[in-house]
Amino acid sequence: MRIVFMGTPDFAVPSLIAFHSSHHQIVAVVTQPDRPSGRGLKLRSPEIKIKAIELGYPVLQPESLKSDEFYSQLRDCYPDILVVLAFRILPERIFSMPEFGSINAHASLLPKYRGAAPIHRAIINGEKYTGVTTFQIAKNIDTGSILMQEKIPILQNDTTGLMWDKLANLSASMLIKTVEGISNHSLNPLIQDHSMASPAPKIKKDETKINWQDSAESIHNQIRAFSPFPGAFTNYHGKRIKLFSSSVSSEELTNDITPGNIVISNDGLKVQCNTDMINIDEVQIEGKRRMYVKDFISGYGISSGKKFE
Repeated sequence: MRIVFMGTPDFAVPSLIAFHSSHHQIVAVVTQPDRPSGRGLKLRSPEIKIKAIELGYPVLQPESLKSDEFYSQLRDCYPDILVVLAFRILPERIFSMPEFGSINAHASLLPKYRGAAPIHRAIINGEKYTGVTTFQIAKNIDTGSILMQEKIPILQNDTTGLMWDKLANLSASMLIKTVEGISNHSLNPLIQDHSMASPAPKIKKDETKINWQDSAESIHNQIRAFSPFPGAFTNYHGKRIKLFSSSVSSEELTNDITPGNIVISNDGLKVQCNTDMINIDEVQIEGKRRMYVKDFISGYGISSGKKFE
């Protein structure tokens, strides 16, 4: 098939590589325009553009997906299908243009976790499983008929960063299988049960602040959901500290410790939560590099009885 591939972040790169290695023909790659980034606000190219140029594909970076210019550019590629992953909402005249329509891969078991942050939401809610769903693009986001779906476990200490990589690779293999199934007419689209849908909206800044009145399990899910980005945080002596790695402690609650209080033992750091305790393994003080908690204890004079706010 002649494929126009659409994507932006590194999540889409394994899929682009997979199609490059397949017998299908990528006729163009569409991504976001270059944007200023970093302290110097230098223009930065999307990860998918960097890989597309490396692989020798023409790249389109429209400011507006609704423009006649972009519609003409796309039409002149004569695509059989659009393959979309981690991109933008497409206008109907774009996604309905190819003979075989347009497909997307979403990092959840649709109709659960429709929206921009399905991996974060699954982890913060303590889900034991997630997966990838490929589906036909429709007018409303993440609502099209399901083509394929595959489930994988979320392990107790999996972070969003770890699941991001697992699901990016799974998306690549599933998109290839989906295009093959469309090509040989072996797939039977399944209409989503919209009554079972749940949202996965973008992460808000106030969601990343740790409330030590919560349970250790809840805080552990919050830390791993926001690791490595944007990072769950707490405050210590007026400085913001991000926490990236944790586990629920087997140590029992002690009556003389209040939520947020720190307990140091054997170069380890535990924090009292509402009902139990949590082990913290890796931290980052604002303006400093990430460090293991042993270095944090020795470098900043952390001792039992001090408190995270």
